[in-house]
Amino acid sequence: MASDEKVINDRYAQQLLTRLTEWSDYKERIQAEHQIMPRPARHASVTDEVQALLPPGITQLYTHQHEALTRALDGEHVTIATATASGKTYAMALPSRVRRHRQQGATLLCIAPTRALIQQWQERLQAWDADLRVDVYTGDTPQSERAAIRTRAQAVITTPDMLHMGLLPYHRSWSSFLSRLQDVIVDESHMYRGVFGSHVALILRRLKRILALHDAQPTFIFGSATIGNPEDHAIQLIGQDVSAITENGAPSGGRLTLLWQPPDAQSYVEEAAGLLAFFITQGVRSILFGQARQTVERMVRYTRSKLPSYLQSKVLAYRAGYTPEQRREIERQLAQGEILGIISTSALEVGIDVGDLDVSIVAGFPGSISSFWQQAGRAGRRNRSALSIFVLREDALDQYFAANPSMLLDQPAERALVNINNPYIFPQHLLCAAFEQPLSLADQQLFGAATARTLELLVEEKRLVRRGDYYHLRDPRKSVAFQVSLRQVGVRIPIMSLSSGGKERLLEETDIYHAISECHPGAIYYSQGAAYEVQRLDLSQGRIEVLPNETHFYTEPIVQTDVEILKSEQHQQRPQLELYSGQVLVTREVQGFNRKHNQYRTVLEQCELEEPLSAPLETRALWMLIEDRFIDALIKRRLDPAGSLHAVEHGMIALLPLFVLGDRRDVGGVSIVPFHPQTRKATIFIYDGYPGGIGYSEEAYRQWHALAQATLDTLRKCECTSGCYACIMSPKCGNQNRPLDKAGAIYLLERLLEGDQCD
Repeated sequence: MASDEKVINDRYAQQLLTRLTEWSDYKERIQAEHQIMPRPARHASVTDEVQALLPPGITQLYTHQHEALTRALDGEHVTIATATASGKTYAMALPSRVRRHRQQGATLLCIAPTRALIQQWQERLQAWDADLRVDVYTGDTPQSERAAIRTRAQAVITTPDMLHMGLLPYHRSWSSFLSRLQDVIVDESHMYRGVFGSHVALILRRLKRILALHDAQPTFIFGSATIGNPEDHAIQLIGQDVSAITENGAPSGGRLTLLWQPPDAQSYVEEAAGLLAFFITQGVRSILFGQARQTVERMVRYTRSKLPSYLQSKVLAYRAGYTPEQRREIERQLAQGEILGIISTSALEVGIDVGDLDVSIVAGFPGSISSFWQQAGRAGRRNRSALSIFVLREDALDQYFAANPSMLLDQPAERALVNINNPYIFPQHLLCAAFEQPLSLADQQLFGAATARTLELLVEEKRLVRRGDYYHLRDPRKSVAFQVSLRQVGVRIPIMSLSSGGKERLLEETDIYHAISECHPGAIYYSQGAAYEVQRLDLSQGRIEVLPNETHFYTEPIVQTDVEILKSEQHQQRPQLELYSGQVLVTREVQGFNRKHNQYRTVLEQCELEEPLSAPLETRALWMLIEDRFIDALIKRRLDPAGSLHAVEHGMIALLPLFVLGDRRDVGGVSIVPFHPQTRKATIFIYDGYPGGIGYSEEAYRQWHALAQATLDTLRKCECTSGCYACIMSPKCGNQNRPLDKAGAIYLLERLLEGDQCD
């Protein structure tokens, strides 16, 4: 009987697919299929001591859980990078449980990136050990309770933000807890990449510095999704050796993954909603991922419109913007199986308990292969196979996967990057560290080679004072941590919503770089689904004023971008071009904006700003020098050189997420014809969209051949004649996608790749 049941369960995903014949002729839509076979559990024997300490209902450890326990108890820092639903939570928490049994009074610090995960951690740890006092310490923790938590703390669960602002600056009040700290859990560590990850890496270094003051040397245990460099990434986060555990011992029922191409007349949003509605009518619990808040809300409306009234309440959305109470209720209904369909942004990508789901639908590529498998993996049971469907957008990267499915389905996940010495992030954390404890040159071992020079610069700027061998905060009475936002770089600018009665409220905050392109006078700005028109942008006062205004149009800025090369740091002489990487100064000047129809996207009016807006961005870039002979060849063939370079730039930026765990919205570019004043040649720049750079353009420099080849393959295989959003058009182009020459881009890439060998 067990054997027969196993056969039926192995076929469950295929049975779900067969049911789709009732909804459509699905075979015309499937671009590729990918099968992950079922995997049995692999267990490891444990000692009687450990056996007695396992969570309720668990009698054995999987091999990766046992390996994590053994290494952590031996004092190694560990990162566990295994699939969704592989038991990482218990693997991370078990070493602390054993240590508390062996050493009375040992404490635990758990860091999680979202409040939903924090709630889950508290519930699981408390259920596991009723004698353990588990406290949550976040911005929501009442002031009246904080002193008591600092005094009694045994296990504390917090966010990186609260560790940064509420714990480290006041570490002396936490002395009892910190001096007994044996384990630090860093959950969902793959989320700590880019700007956010660079901040978190510096916070963890500050934590290690403070722990040393309290004579504590805890073990760090990371839990990560599958990424291309789990060991290196964890090392980047704490600056010490970390052992990576990647072999998964947990069982899996297997997975059937489909790449699904909507028909020409159907939007991917409606197609994904239709799929979800079909499975709900079949009584199959499913999850649908959208890649933006407003997309999720639209898919909820579409899905409900396709369902009978008695099922419409069985579909809910989950995203940022809801109150904590609303999110907790949705999470409860999910875990208890009360709803059939959930539509979410990436907010449910991480390890919140979603109960047993059988189908996952991913509407549009989520930005990385790692995120794609995280989202797909939210459906699946250990005793039967799951079905995952990737609904493709009319988008360069999505259509690249349609033509090259193995680049998604068979490739390793991307590398996660951080940059602790980002010149706009690093000094801020040195100031925070100086408040916590005066700095010295000995801290260079922890913070890196840029420490000495940065400390001197902070002294020159009169932000630090040197006294003997130590660097002190000029005003040591007030923590500077509250001035440092982890999610962005630079000064935050409030966006104030004005009412007709003259009252105002804080709508959101932004930074100067987004302010000039999204919040110039006359811009339509969207927040939580509502439209606002910008009335005033005052950069000198750091203030933006908006009025509610629902319009039939949206706005796009008209931007002129200039790039000045500050320093060339790397150079490659390839067969057909010279390639550089280094520091640049990017100046993006917003000269005006277009008003475009909401539905048809046609330009209704072009408006000029009374005063152009600009903000210099010192960052990192790669640049390609295009030889004059290629420009002459393009002209001879009646192809547009400017449009050709511009199309190559767009295409390469669109496909960059294939090679680096980032978001193409974090990358910019500019193409200059006939020549750049410094290079004296036609030049294509691709630059990081953050001050100081994050590492995206450097990774593109390192993998230039693969990126250029992927771009050429995409342009060749796209069926459009002159370019479309599936190949060279970009929704964020400051020049309104003009000029673009697809044929010229293909010709140019072919020439640049001649004789070029893969790195």
